[in-house]
Amino acid sequence: MDEELTVEHLAQVLQEPNRPLLTQVLRTLGQICCRAILGDTLQCEANGGMRTKDGSRRRTPGGVFFQLARERATTHKRWHLFPRSALPQPQAPALPHAQPQAPTWDEVQAVVNTRPQGEAPVTLTLIGRPEVQGVQARSTSVAFRMPGKEPGLLPKGLPPVPSQGPLTWLVAIALRQWTREQDSLAAHADDKLIITGHPVVASDGTHVLLTQLCVSMWQQREKKQAQHQTQTTP
Repeated sequence: MDEELTVEHLAQVLQEPNRPLLTQVLRTLGQICCRAILGDTLQCEANGGMRTKDGSRRRTPGGVFFQLARERATTHKRWHLFPRSALPQPQAPALPHAQPQAPTWDEVQAVVNTRPQGEAPVTLTLIGRPEVQGVQARSTSVAFRMPGKEPGLLPKGLPPVPSQGPLTWLVAIALRQWTREQDSLAAHADDKLIITGHPVVASDGTHVLLTQLCVSMWQQREKKQAQHQTQTTP
């Protein structure tokens, strides 16, 4: 049985400060719907994210979650959750401007080194399928390595990708979470895991992901299909 989805967990995974709205969405749409939206949000983030309507910037993970919730809510629930966004918004006239050049990494580092440091919780999402032979089980957890890949197209304006190769992550998952998902991996060769957690660098330089949320993409699809059939059945 899935653990209850809480506002605290949503806020931590999505790095979303608007807890009152998260609370309303969870209460209004329910556990099953919000869990599906969270899984789709993490998958969207792993695939490059979602742009705003005007394309000017990438949405935050919380923004993606709220946008998907807005799209899937009924008209009544949408007005209840997002009353201001349901009203037509005035469009500002577009002004011509020159296209700026993307900075180099040296330019980015020169600017960042002169700025005060901020503070923010950090989470990382990996999507992939571990090799069965590479899974090492312990009494309370399992661990395996997941190599990264070169990124696809990045938004315009970013500096070029550094020359170093993709990072390999040592993923640690609590045994209870792993037990819930491993049967799906064994039964479906095309299944993948969406893993979100806290990234750290060990003393030997190993990049480690301490898992907070682990869901099966196949199980997420099954839940969405079952929910859709329930909603459409007279």
